[in-house]
Amino acid sequence: MNSLKKIFIRGLTLAVPLAIILYVFGRILEIIKKVIAPVAEKWGIHRLLGDATLTILAILFIALIILFLGFLLRIDSVSKIRQQIEDLILKFVPSLNFLKLMAADKLELANSQNAWKPVLLFIESRYNAAFIVEEDESMVTLFVSKGTTLKDGEIVTAYKKDILIVPATYEQLNKFSRSFGKGFISVVNKAKKV
Repeated sequence: MNSLKKIFIRGLTLAVPLAIILYVFGRILEIIKKVIAPVAEKWGIHRLLGDATLTILAILFIALIILFLGFLLRIDSVSKIRQQIEDLILKFVPSLNFLKLMAADKLELANSQNAWKPVLLFIESRYNAAFIVEEDESMVTLFVSKGTTLKDGEIVTAYKKDILIVPATYEQLNKFSRSFGKGFISVVNKAKKV
């Protein structure tokens, strides 16, 4: 029952900001449709694609605005203002931070899966979450995680004969590191049985 309650609360923390975003997007879409309707009628394109013409034009207009804002963010002063606005919004709607972290995790997951091979490294009498960066027949270079996120760590180059590498997945490294190591023992025990 407690687990169901946690799942419901997590779902709620995701549903509320999504509902707000969709509502705001819908309102902006309606406003833009009203603004561009006279121009579209004047040019005779208000029914070019049927009843959805104004909606499509409004979405294209929003996409152009977003593209323009993306170019503006290349300017340092604008980027700083964006950060201040984001911090202010997160104070009033803290669950938006949850969405931001989820998006960052998914991006980090995709980048790490494509770049380095995730493993558990046994060196100096302990196991560490690590990624193989480079290897040849006798040596290996690894990025060894030193915290609960996989971003902080150190680079280790060692002879393969001096270390033990246990295969793992990125999902395991990420999940178990965020759980302060809970779960790594099962990966190590499974590797010992093989």
